[in-house]
Amino acid sequence: MKQLYDIWFAHIMGVNCSNGGRIAQSGFGPRFYYNCRDSLKQFNIFTERQTEAAATTSLEDVEDIYRIHTENSIKSVNYNDGDFPERLKSIPHMPLVIFYKGDLNLLKSEYTVGIVGSRRCNGEGEQACNMIAEEIAQLGGVVVSGLAQGIDTIAHKAAVNAGGSTVAFLGTPLNEYFPKTNIKFQDKLCAEHLVISEYYCTYPYYSANFIARNRLIAAASDALCVVQAKERSGSLATVNRAVEYDKPVFTVPGGIFSPAYSGSNKLLVDGIAKAVTKGSQIMEYLGYTPQTEGAQDQPIVETPALDEISLAVLNAIDGQMNTNTIIRTCGLKAAIVKATLTALEMDGWIKHTDSGEYIRTK
Repeated sequence: MKQLYDIWFAHIMGVNCSNGGRIAQSGFGPRFYYNCRDSLKQFNIFTERQTEAAATTSLEDVEDIYRIHTENSIKSVNYNDGDFPERLKSIPHMPLVIFYKGDLNLLKSEYTVGIVGSRRCNGEGEQACNMIAEEIAQLGGVVVSGLAQGIDTIAHKAAVNAGGSTVAFLGTPLNEYFPKTNIKFQDKLCAEHLVISEYYCTYPYYSANFIARNRLIAAASDALCVVQAKERSGSLATVNRAVEYDKPVFTVPGGIFSPAYSGSNKLLVDGIAKAVTKGSQIMEYLGYTPQTEGAQDQPIVETPALDEISLAVLNAIDGQMNTNTIIRTCGLKAAIVKATLTALEMDGWIKHTDSGEYIRTK
């Protein structure tokens, strides 16, 4: 029954409310305001649109939405509940109600790191994201992102594959999937990690929903890492919020002639972000101390020597490169290069990325 009041309140308030902080400070919750819905104007903290919506909307009007939430096992928490995430309370446009599936306690973790970047990352960005997110997760940090295509999804998957934890903030209601290719993975995160949205089911789709969502990624993260961003990347909206909330920003530097890194590199040039190449660097900045007591020396693993042809093909790979470029660079016959690439990949020297390029792993 409590969630019915939460849905009603979310419905009449809207999202990204400039008066959210004042309402949260009032000490009264959605049920109280529902009982006063005909006279919200007396509190002097609600907008005219909100007071009108409250006066003309009853619980019966949102029962169908409540039923959808119940059928999809979606939970809710409002600003007045004791388990509302503290990290989301400190921003000017704080959310008043969030809907979630999974373990809300993940946002109480000691370290949370947001990872954002291009939806169309290249192989180098994919490799960097995997490495950084995996290391953060292995060190006990919770990886936060938006489950969008590209860097977001790669970051979530890397955290899961590393045996760590991750939190996803959606720009859609929890009974929707965007992109559709993430259906199974989103369900997995709902069951084993945490997925959050401030949009109740049936909330209309607007592109601005994703921009508003980005402020929550920034708020929930102790630090933000941009892995790969063009100069006009949507990731930079998240950076702006992180700066506004006084959160440290990191970015992976890239080639100065690569459009894929133009936004990332500008953050460095402008002094907004710190350069980073490892997840451990972010964790240590946040106060994580490597555990060395009782640690045993790791055995040295001998790397097998490469023959002359394999070495020539491997050394031709600089950053991310497709097969034709590698062939032109090393000057060997195409059949020999292709066979060598296959052997190098099987031995773990290189990786064939989802974007169709090869990158070195050693």
